[in-house]
Amino acid sequence: MVIDVHAHYPQGVPDFPDRLVELLPQAGIDKIVLFSAGAALGHVSNPTIMAAARKYPERIIPFALVELGSDGVDCIARHVGEGFRGFKITNPRSSYDDEAHFPIYEAMERMGFPLLAHTGILMRFPPPPGMRVNSNWMRPICLDPVLRSFPGLNIIGAHLGVPWHDEASMMARVHPNFYVDLTGANWGGWRINKGPEFFHRHFFWEGAWKKVLFGTDILSLEELLPAKQYHDQMMAGLGLPEATLKEIYGATAARLIGIGS
Repeated sequence: MVIDVHAHYPQGVPDFPDRLVELLPQAGIDKIVLFSAGAALGHVSNPTIMAAARKYPERIIPFALVELGSDGVDCIARHVGEGFRGFKITNPRSSYDDEAHFPIYEAMERMGFPLLAHTGILMRFPPPPGMRVNSNWMRPICLDPVLRSFPGLNIIGAHLGVPWHDEASMMARVHPNFYVDLTGANWGGWRINKGPEFFHRHFFWEGAWKKVLFGTDILSLEELLPAKQYHDQMMAGLGLPEATLKEIYGATAARLIGIGS
């Protein structure tokens, strides 16, 4: 089973779920994790994500956007009650390791579903009045005290923490509950000048690739096929065993989310 753990649902495309599900077989993807990164980035709301998942429960896995510094802790149980299978955080109002956010993490841990966190520099966008954007608050190392304080909360750090790759990979090595995806722009993005030696240098220990998950990071439907093709080519160049590739492409994600692989 191939599971894409990182996909966005843009505003202004009412038939997005229908067309996405049609494209999945062409891309060789069985299930896709769908979420929002917020209205400021041009994405739909959590209820719209859930509506898509209810229409296509065999294909779409819904993650709920949680806005740190804005949403209350009660939203976590509510999201799970609505059927969300994980959480997404990005652009917090203060650093990920601000203890004001710890009640949110504690509630996530209690629910038992994974958290996908944007890590690294955030793309440029026109923020609404009053919104601050600070990529330093989203460095992988900012999740270190969170992982230590909530060992039952599995966190996926997106984009290998670009450009703080060393932080992200070392945290995956140290923390049993930290994983990464290698997502970037569908044409390659930060990965375009990274050869196999880069990835082998960052994932050098026994069992390292068990901490890596497949994702496309699509922002539009047109990006799905090229994003999957780029990831496939990147993986093919690493010379990994077939069993390891199965873990990257779906088995690990299935275990974290709690679905049959």
